[in-house]
Amino acid sequence: MVAAVDQNRLALRAYSMNAPGRVYPLAVESVPDRLWREWDVDLWWLSPPCQPFTTRGRRRDLDDPRARGFAVVLDRLAVSGPHCLAMENVPGFEGSRAHARLRDVLDHAGYSVRETLLCPTSLGLPNRRLRFYLVASRGRLAEWPARTGAPVVLADLLDPSPDPALWCDPQLATRHNGALHVVEADEGDACTACFTAAYGRSTVRSGSYLATPRGLRRFSPREILRLLDFPANYRLPDDLTPRTAWPLAGNSVSVRAVRWVLSALDQ
Repeated sequence: MVAAVDQNRLALRAYSMNAPGRVYPLAVESVPDRLWREWDVDLWWLSPPCQPFTTRGRRRDLDDPRARGFAVVLDRLAVSGPHCLAMENVPGFEGSRAHARLRDVLDHAGYSVRETLLCPTSLGLPNRRLRFYLVASRGRLAEWPARTGAPVVLADLLDPSPDPALWCDPQLATRHNGALHVVEADEGDACTACFTAAYGRSTVRSGSYLATPRGLRRFSPREILRLLDFPANYRLPDDLTPRTAWPLAGNSVSVRAVRWVLSALDQ
């Protein structure tokens, strides 16, 4: 790992605790030419902002200011791209103008390209997180393996002693009258919804709630990381509260899905 670029300093703190390589608290479009030359890396991993492409947003595509960094990366990719590139985004990215421009740049530069929609449930994880993935290489790409994985049950991913702050107002379910996605750990096929960066702020459509004998509770950031298949030794800064850690988890990736996607680069 050579470098990580992100505007979110909390995300960079978490990264620094778990991975080598320098961190740069910058917008991608602010990275100077000097750094791109110094890095001289083999693989770019891209997770551009999803708001320009999500169905909950205005879907302004490349006209959205939050797509500016991705556009700058495409310009640089057309001039001096790495040997390999991979990215993920929401399903709405597929078929967008940004998607068309990315494919045009990769095709003209002679990359081999594979892309797909993938949900971690097809790899054995009890968490729905359908995403668009793309992998490209100047060399040959291997075939993706079958979509299988060791099945994981929700009950095995829960904290033994949940934080009391996770329990919800007893009237929450009544107020939202069935709009909440609720799972029960003792159901062997329980599967959580996609957790987003708005979890803990937006009551509905931001993630699941766990039904317990005590009532409903939210999932802890650590539980969400387990659902995303982060390793047990992955650390978060000790001073983060659930409200500051939830956006980091919601903006993250499913590790098992990423590993499957990158397997196309195994030669």
